[in-house]
Amino acid sequence: MPRLSAVRSAPVRPPARPAGVRSKSRKPAAPKDRLSSRALFLRRVRRNLKPGLWILGGFVVLALGSELFRAIPAMGPVVSPAGSLRHGFGAVAADVGFRIGTVKILGADTTPLPVIEAALGVGPGDPILGFSLQNAAARIAQLGPIQTATVERALPNTLIVTVTERAPYAVWQTAAAGTANAGAPQFVVIDKKGNVIADQDAVAAKRRDPALLLLAGADAPQNAGSLMTELTQYPAVRAHVAAAARVDGLRWNLILRNNTLVKLPSENEQQAIAQLSRLQANIALLDRPVEVIDLRFAGRLIVRPYPSAAAPVNSAASQASHT
Repeated sequence: MPRLSAVRSAPVRPPARPAGVRSKSRKPAAPKDRLSSRALFLRRVRRNLKPGLWILGGFVVLALGSELFRAIPAMGPVVSPAGSLRHGFGAVAADVGFRIGTVKILGADTTPLPVIEAALGVGPGDPILGFSLQNAAARIAQLGPIQTATVERALPNTLIVTVTERAPYAVWQTAAAGTANAGAPQFVVIDKKGNVIADQDAVAAKRRDPALLLLAGADAPQNAGSLMTELTQYPAVRAHVAAAARVDGLRWNLILRNNTLVKLPSENEQQAIAQLSRLQANIALLDRPVEVIDLRFAGRLIVRPYPSAAAPVNSAASQASHT
């Protein structure tokens, strides 16, 4: 039999590390700093404070809800539950200081402030919550001189009312209606569309703006826009016009500031005004003491001066001699 010899195995060595590669040594973990007693106390307080705040908030909600239902009036059937809840909430809020202290009205130059305040419906001392801003603005916008209106809250105690007034366009002389003063002359203010601005003092409007044109005639407001546009194109003529009267619903008579009567045609009105402007530029016709300037006939200009001072005297003497 073959002889078995004992073979001693060599120990296994780890593979050689390549040159230039250093072994990574683990850094010892840094010791954790212990929290101070103050930090531990604050952390404990914050942890315990959150449930307390939730409990406190719940009590506040329950208290407000109780007061809200107490404030709702229990008189008859409730027509508008939303309105009642809003009113009750406003009453509760008023108890903690949300009341109107100041009402600021902006943009009202011609409308009396008491009229706007009455249409607003609330005033100093009333709850600032619990009413509709849209409804209040709608009531103010229904006033004659007002075109648009907005109402805003500036909590805790200020209401801001901003209005845009309808601009006066002219003063219209019409006949008063009614039994006492039926047929008597009445002066009203109209806007650019020819609508009468109710509750507007025509005398005060004319005093504020002396350039407002005085109109007469049943259909004068509806036709004033075109006349005013034509006169605006010729400032030299517009500066002399004090009033305009509608004749038979067909044409205009202009009354100048020196009482001269200018008769415009029923057609080609703008051409007649342009001719009047040229006459003013060439011979200052509108500044001359004439009684009538007639432009009704195309291609013709009729100017009638005032009668001489002697004519009425001679006429009166002649009439006296025959009596």
